[in-house]
Amino acid sequence: MNDTMQKTFLIGCLLGSALLMPLHGQAAIKCWTNNEGVRECGNAIPPEYAQQESETLNKRGMTVDVQKRAKTGEELEEERRRRAEEEQRRAEQERLRKEQANYDRVLLSTFLSEQEIIEARDRKISAIDATIELNRITVEKHKVDLQHEQQRAENYRQRERAIPENLQQSIDSLERQITDKNRYIKSQQEEKARLELKYQQDLERFRELKASGRRLH
Repeated sequence: MNDTMQKTFLIGCLLGSALLMPLHGQAAIKCWTNNEGVRECGNAIPPEYAQQESETLNKRGMTVDVQKRAKTGEELEEERRRRAEEEQRRAEQERLRKEQANYDRVLLSTFLSEQEIIEARDRKISAIDATIELNRITVEKHKVDLQHEQQRAENYRQRERAIPENLQQSIDSLERQITDKNRYIKSQQEEKARLELKYQQDLERFRELKASGRRLH
């Protein structure tokens, strides 16, 4: 009989003897697994196995309690991390819920019908379109002026004469104005796209709120 079999046999004898003892004098039996993977039982768990999983048997040999092994530092840290992530997720959900509720209140208090949303959108889009068109006209005018000034400068170069300082300044100024105007036109186009999306979302949400019978609180 090898060592493992001997240990298992001794454990069985110990448990059997404990179960045969008078019930009134029998202490609870503790069972654990040693470092060699062998199940052991006794009246007390050795200190070196106190942090491992163990079972408590009653007088009839039935398991009445299971003591889970102590978690490692890494496991405890992982649990803390998961709890922190879950708390952060719930906090973010609550923040979004409050933002949505506030958004809904403002939407319902600002507009009484879908038509009002559409009209508000069209007014703002029309104003942006007018601004874009005005700046485009200005850009075209600057381009004509720039072309005229550049032709004047070319005439000086052909005659191998220095370009007057005020002429060069005029050319530089017109180029800057054209660049600035084009940049502004692009920003207005982006603003127009943003407003169109926002009002489309407002319209869809307004329909949802009205369909669900929501009221302003």
